[in-house]
Amino acid sequence: MLLATGANALLASADTGWTLEVDQAAAFGASAAIALLPMDDKRQPKGTPALFHTPQAEWMEWSGEPAKIGCQLKLGKLPAGSDRVLLVVYSFAAMGPVSELGGLRLQVDGTIEHHLDLRNNGEAAIIVGEFYLRGGQWKFRALAEGSAYGLAAMARRLGITIDDGNPERRGPGHDRARPGDGSGGATGTGFAVASGVVLTCAHVIEGMQNIHISSFNGRYPAEPVMVDSRNDMALLRVQGVNLEPVRFSEGPGCSLGDSVVAIGYPLSGLAGGGTHVTQGGVSALFGLHNDSSLLQFTAAIQPGSSGSPLFDSAGAVIGMVTSSVPDAQNMNFAVKSNLLLSFLDACHITATKDVEKPSLNAADIARRVQPSLWKVEARNH
Repeated sequence: MLLATGANALLASADTGWTLEVDQAAAFGASAAIALLPMDDKRQPKGTPALFHTPQAEWMEWSGEPAKIGCQLKLGKLPAGSDRVLLVVYSFAAMGPVSELGGLRLQVDGTIEHHLDLRNNGEAAIIVGEFYLRGGQWKFRALAEGSAYGLAAMARRLGITIDDGNPERRGPGHDRARPGDGSGGATGTGFAVASGVVLTCAHVIEGMQNIHISSFNGRYPAEPVMVDSRNDMALLRVQGVNLEPVRFSEGPGCSLGDSVVAIGYPLSGLAGGGTHVTQGGVSALFGLHNDSSLLQFTAAIQPGSSGSPLFDSAGAVIGMVTSSVPDAQNMNFAVKSNLLLSFLDACHITATKDVEKPSLNAADIARRVQPSLWKVEARNH
């Protein structure tokens, strides 16, 4: 029985098994993985999620290999209060879309199938199905619910804290804190766009309750006033300090091959408390899958660089750092300034424009913009 997305089928019993295959099997364990999330009927978390690289739980057992991953579910032994399990395929640390997996084929009980073509999917995590209890009977529903910002962001919306980083490459420089370290938070970079207003990436503050900005000029509480998750932009209101706004480029923004300077707060806690400056060039005017909202650049970035402004040779903002492709040489992306300006305009924020175009070196740009740059600290407590 081949299920269309949204359709469901009856399971033979509470003890059920499934197998999952994708076109690019080598990606599992290298850049992608699977998570099982026990929930109640309101999608409130119940119990600890099971990740493919973690030991099995009382209610499930992994099997197979990356070419054909299997799992045996004992749904009758789910944590108390659970009546469903979400099956999620995701890329580690939301560093790329699940499209790299190609076609996906899920088989349940050897008789139920669900196929998804992920080749044009821009999400970093996708719920491909759920096992759920209804009227005393266990069923499976085929789904295709995605999150552009990955498993960790999806989990936060559901009230769960999950480290979705690659366990084989995990280091202390992740934007997101590691589970069990007591912080439950994230760090990034923000820049002032008006007095009392800071712009940063949505994925840095998404799902967080306690947000501050800090620099050598002090530390201040901030609150999100507008978030565009689709384009990874968030506007923060800051009280108690008069912020000095950056200047945006007046005109088309940038051209292929233009020099750029990225300035932000990467690897917070490891690389020192000040800003870091890297230089490079505009290598493409589109993001992955010809995404016209992004530009590609070669200036080196690290975790914590998210939200950093990208400057042209005159020290004007032409973009905001948002993501990179793992294991690629300086394949980094920034939201274009025209989209940032449209977002600010929709929020009734008048951005400062740079009419003159003097050529500055990186040191001059860093000195000029330093008062506008802030480390963003987000916590859940």
